[in-house]
Amino acid sequence: MEKRSPIILGYWKSRCLGEPIRLLMEYLGVNYRNEVYELGPPPDFSRADWLKAKFSLGLDFPNLPYLIDSPIKITESIAILRYLCHKFEPRLLGSRLEEIALVDMMTGVLYDLIRRKCEYMHADDPEKLPKGSLKKMMEMVGKLAKLLEGRKYLIGDKLTLVDFLCMETLESINDLVEPIFEKHESLKRYFEDMTAIPNIEKYRKSEKFLKDPLAYNNKTARVGTTPIVK
Repeated sequence: MEKRSPIILGYWKSRCLGEPIRLLMEYLGVNYRNEVYELGPPPDFSRADWLKAKFSLGLDFPNLPYLIDSPIKITESIAILRYLCHKFEPRLLGSRLEEIALVDMMTGVLYDLIRRKCEYMHADDPEKLPKGSLKKMMEMVGKLAKLLEGRKYLIGDKLTLVDFLCMETLESINDLVEPIFEKHESLKRYFEDMTAIPNIEKYRKSEKFLKDPLAYNNKTARVGTTPIVK
């Protein structure tokens, strides 16, 4: 049997939107390769490393992250996550209509939280963000904490796609914005359970995992190089 080429995941030299995809592929035991692009130094933060490859990959809508599983080539992080689930483990998208609906809903909720988190971390001056931005982010975190008080995973007792999004988002908020694991026992327990999944635990102890706080965000972020000191 012909050995299949690894799936290629293209993304910046950071965790951000790429990390949930890596977590999912590690959980699934997918053979993949990271194609890493890096911004230049400040103040220009040149994107030349990405731009020289951007229009030569055969992508219909060139962007990062991208995934190439020849002949399939796709961009957009949620499309990539869903593709991997469809191909390798469809139950991660939900087994029944109710579960599928909850996975879709929580995907939207988490991307809203990710958007708020990114706005905060990339703002030159957080005080100039729309009034209540940080408060709204923490309110969403509180709702997740309450939801997880009575269940093992986000939609109940079954691990799904959204848990890979959630664990990375919560860890970055905890390390860079506010120590939410100290405040919410349910979030701490949930994160510990996720990181104890054998393939995830193995990955996070490997050289592939970007452990340095610098890796959370790209170089243009205000935070992500070192945790905010409270």
